[in-house]
Amino acid sequence: MNKHALCAGMLALSVAFPAFAEQSLSTRPNGTVKISGSASEVTRISVAGDRIRRIIKDQSNFQEMNDESTGDVFLRYGGAQDKLAPETGYIITERGITISYELTPKANLGAETVVITVNGVSDSPAATRAAGSAAPKAAPVFELAGAEGGGGYSSGLVALTRSVINKHIGGKAAPAKSHGAVVATESGNGLRARVIVASGGNSGRYVRPQDFYNSKVVAVWVQRNALARNERAWVVVVEKR
Repeated sequence: MNKHALCAGMLALSVAFPAFAEQSLSTRPNGTVKISGSASEVTRISVAGDRIRRIIKDQSNFQEMNDESTGDVFLRYGGAQDKLAPETGYIITERGITISYELTPKANLGAETVVITVNGVSDSPAATRAAGSAAPKAAPVFELAGAEGGGGYSSGLVALTRSVINKHIGGKAAPAKSHGAVVATESGNGLRARVIVASGGNSGRYVRPQDFYNSKVVAVWVQRNALARNERAWVVVVEKR
């Protein structure tokens, strides 16, 4: 389906929104949701009280369209009907919340609306940054180093990054180490992930994914950007081996 036809379909579906089936899901910042997607019609994903800024995923059988006015994402399955396999990735919202997801296309579903509620988050941006024990004072930022995920290394990024976060970070605070200290490494899928400590130092620091880029880096996960004096956060740097 071409982009214009997909846009036209989204417009028609937005008008017919009350007729959509609805999945009401809930999680916390850095939590995980399991989404059932339609294999034949459009699936609409919305985060309650927030807007979806970006979706990070490996290769997908779903065509994606963002609605700039609502912040919702519309997906249409374009893969083989006899190979309906689950996909995984991350949803990043405009308020800085990251949610991992598992999306499974199902043949018996019609048009679906998925509404995700993030618990433990108040209406203020400051409270949003403070919510969730897995990411104190902010939710992470995950960025690819290049349009093709650092030279075609996008496959396996999500799985390796999630594994490293669950194993080495979880809800733990970053240790009192110097800025840039490496505390763990993991390898897989032709990639290596380094778990690094970011420190605010004596005067505070704004931590950018670009600060960790080099010729080998294909992705950077930053737990939070703005660090006050002596504050610390986690960074995961994924590079090709």
